[in-house]
Amino acid sequence: MSIFYGTGTHRLIYKAQNFTTGLTVTAYIWNSSLTKSALQTFTEVSDGIYYLDYNFAVAGTHFGKFYEGGTGMIAGTFRVEADLTTIKAVVDSILADTGTDGVKVSSLSASAVDLILDEIVEGTLTMRQLLRILLAKNTGLTEGSGTATIKFRDLADSKYRITGTITDGNRVSVTLDGS
Repeated sequence: MSIFYGTGTHRLIYKAQNFTTGLTVTAYIWNSSLTKSALQTFTEVSDGIYYLDYNFAVAGTHFGKFYEGGTGMIAGTFRVEADLTTIKAVVDSILADTGTDGVKVSSLSASAVDLILDEIVEGTLTMRQLLRILLAKNTGLTEGSGTATIKFRDLADSKYRITGTITDGNRVSVTLDGS
């Protein structure tokens, strides 16, 4: 597990093996200078879930070893940055420079969504066509599995979206229909 934090106190969550309840869950945490903490004791929330409020005082990569009833169970790493507000300020600056506060999907009109879906993605295929083809591949009915020609149908079972020719176990040609 590798988790990103800012300096200061953060709640660490631990899931006991098999969600076992009533355990004594502890940990040692080493900071980026390889200084080992005192033994930290977690508090059980319920159903084998435990938490610890831990103060990451210095930036850098920290790591911990977690114990259940004194038996070492797992190790984890924590990336701690000195000042997340600095990162936020940089992101805000980039957004200001680009004249946007991010893309709000709810504010896109139907015609804007159509422009996105009808943009050519690869070759002559649009995003809309690729979604139809991928949907057929992942969920559509198939015909000819194990033969020289395999076909994938659309969800409405009204047309073949993919027709593939197989020779000696290799796909040698593919016809796509995203219309």
